[in-house]
Amino acid sequence: MFNLDNWRITLLKIIGSIGLGAMGGSYAKHLLKNNYRVFGIDPDKDNSKSFTSLGGIILNNINDLISKSDVIILSLPTVPIFQEIIKEIEKCKSFSDPKVIIDMNTISLEDKLDAKNKLEKLNISIIDAPVSGTGAQAKTKDLVVMSSGNEKIVNECEDVFNSFARKNIFVGEFGNGIKFKILANLLVTVHNTVTAEALLLGQKVGLDSQKIYEVLNEGAATSVMLDKRMPLMISEDYEPATASMRIFLKDIDVISNFLKHNSMISPTFDAAAALYNQSKDNIPITYDTAAIFEQLKINNK
Repeated sequence: MFNLDNWRITLLKIIGSIGLGAMGGSYAKHLLKNNYRVFGIDPDKDNSKSFTSLGGIILNNINDLISKSDVIILSLPTVPIFQEIIKEIEKCKSFSDPKVIIDMNTISLEDKLDAKNKLEKLNISIIDAPVSGTGAQAKTKDLVVMSSGNEKIVNECEDVFNSFARKNIFVGEFGNGIKFKILANLLVTVHNTVTAEALLLGQKVGLDSQKIYEVLNEGAATSVMLDKRMPLMISEDYEPATASMRIFLKDIDVISNFLKHNSMISPTFDAAAALYNQSKDNIPITYDTAAIFEQLKINNK
């Protein structure tokens, strides 16, 4: 069983990071700057090169990474990759020293609970701690962590969270983190879509695009998504993505399944999600989610 008595990440400061992409790479960068020793695994050579240039150490074996680390951060792009990593961890021997995994992924509650049950047999405790924020916000530590699970373990990880986020909010029992993340992403889906609608309507009636942004962003109708996404819509600058269509389409599926599981009808989300799903045939999945504006223009031709 996991024993907190001899486990203090604040003293040991050794982190393993599985996934070094837009989000995981930023977490690792900030941890390195805060004098953590960070081991990493990522199949992408560019991600690995960027990580090692900052002082990170690449490992090729998950068992080695977990053995050498006190805390392991999972930041993975898809559900199948997450499930494969959990299978790889299951192949590891049980660890004599207690380990903590911080699961920062946006996946289903069921997948998280399944992973928790499997990992606890290996003397590994897991925290469910997704974040609110984009890749661009991750670079500047403008993230909010929604942490859930064992509160004592979460408290011991506070310095880790503070290294790459502006705030950590403890939200209770394991699984509450992803519930809050789903609520946040539901709003993001709608906010992105109505931002695109407001911009296109303004353009259609002859208003200047920059003035549309300036006026709306200063008034009561603004949102973080309007502030961050409308400039990308105006400039049609969708690469590199701060949050890619590929990742967000996965997130929309997570929200849709969560709504169905809880017998919730969400007409506004459903309409926005339908527009995103239409984009699969027209918009490159590498584009930023602001490219939903392009799908809206197609629908309005």
